[in-house]
Amino acid sequence: MNMGAINYIEFCMRFYEGLYRRRKNDITIVQILSNIYASTGKKKHSLKMDRRHVHLDPLNPLAHYNLACDLSINGKINEAIEALEVAFSLGYNDLQWLYDDVDLDPIRNHTQFKALIERRLSDVSSK
Repeated sequence: MNMGAINYIEFCMRFYEGLYRRRKNDITIVQILSNIYASTGKKKHSLKMDRRHVHLDPLNPLAHYNLACDLSINGKINEAIEALEVAFSLGYNDLQWLYDDVDLDPIRNHTQFKALIERRLSDVSSK
């Protein structure tokens, strides 16, 4: 990454952090900050924003899916699986993305994750 790109990302991060301080309930700002933090390796900050997103928009399946990803990469295995269960219950259904998403690699080999996927595949095939 060149210096211009790094400076631009830093500028965006500071800009949206400033907006967030004034507009903590703005879902778009929360999502943008989460993405910036995730792309710059600020895992705990991204997790905080995704928790905020779920708080602001609790019926959004993608918000719960993204929270599951952040929990997974932060080593919070049980919470990640629970968030994924909520995402499924709210209608998340992009199983191909789930299979390819490296953010879920830390939980992929856990028994609970495998059981959740089996249940989900069973639910999908029975419809």
